[in-house]
Amino acid sequence: MGDYNWTLGLGSQPLDVERHKFVSWVNQVLRSLQCHSLEGLRICFDVASNGDIHNWINFAVEKKVQKLDLDFSRVQDFSWPVAEYTFSPHLDSYSSFSSLTALSLNTVAVTGEALEHLLSCCHFLEVLTVIHSPCLTSLKVSGPSLRLKYLKLHLVLLQYVEIDAPNIISFEYSGSGIVFFRDVPNLTEVSFDRFFCTYIMNKLRQLSTILLQLHTLKLNLAFVSVPEAVPYDLPELCNLKHLEMEINLFDDDRLLPCAAFLRACPSLYKFTLKLFRVHPSSGTARTVKDHPYLSVCELSVRVVELVGFEGQRAETEFVMYLIEKAKLLEKIIIDPCIPKYLGTPKELLYRDSEEYHSARKHAIELGARFPLWDFVIP
Repeated sequence: MGDYNWTLGLGSQPLDVERHKFVSWVNQVLRSLQCHSLEGLRICFDVASNGDIHNWINFAVEKKVQKLDLDFSRVQDFSWPVAEYTFSPHLDSYSSFSSLTALSLNTVAVTGEALEHLLSCCHFLEVLTVIHSPCLTSLKVSGPSLRLKYLKLHLVLLQYVEIDAPNIISFEYSGSGIVFFRDVPNLTEVSFDRFFCTYIMNKLRQLSTILLQLHTLKLNLAFVSVPEAVPYDLPELCNLKHLEMEINLFDDDRLLPCAAFLRACPSLYKFTLKLFRVHPSSGTARTVKDHPYLSVCELSVRVVELVGFEGQRAETEFVMYLIEKAKLLEKIIIDPCIPKYLGTPKELLYRDSEEYHSARKHAIELGARFPLWDFVIP
């Protein structure tokens, strides 16, 4: 780590000292285990000791581990390079992972070749997660005996992904590379981040076969420029039950894609809208009510969840639009918490802030205007 004197959080010892203590503790725990097999092994810390990590993987192989989770993500967000463990040298040992059902790699350097070889050897693998692996540039997920059901690729630099997996149910993708779906008859849940969403918004008709079979669709459109033709290009998503969208609410027109997707889902049960950032309306952008195609339709959604609510005019008017158009609407959940804080230590701190309580007050006032609807405000 050179001469950098990194520390852990508030007032703790230098990071290199903490690393050494953590590695020693893990080695001591593993030596003390007398079991013949292991259901799961999860090691999460900013570790830079490749030799020790290699031994931990060998231990997992020997114990016929079923679930392996290696998370070596940084404890502090600096821009200079961080040592990454390379998974690929263990190609010969993949066949020993005969019991592996779930594998998660975070900040582990792994190539597409290594993952493809692992998939061909691990016949019981059902869950695969890869987060932050810069050397993963291409991946082909296929094979006649493939049992893979859940695939997550996040913060990767993939240029090409091909999925030919008849058993796959769920796919989460955060990358800029193109995804080719081959034989995926059971795929019903997908989540796409902003880079690939740009591609999707321009290829809606070409991707209609995949979109039509989905039950859950999550789209992060926070920094995506959505073409004006989207409301007219969307196929009817007749099987979709849960739609989740994240947007950056710069102005009223950023809500148009939300209304377009809502209109295209005749069987939708729940709509979740996460607001990455909310800006005051300019008063000049087209609103949903002004749109000639979206303003006249009825919506089928029954539950609406709005996360990141601040009480701006655009948010309030969109809720009113949903109340007017969704005749079967049963519940409206308004959570002023910033979406990225949910499930993190920052959530409790933010819920105690003046900003949160001010937004919550606006949400309560909005709910009071519509007493016939069930408003839930955390």
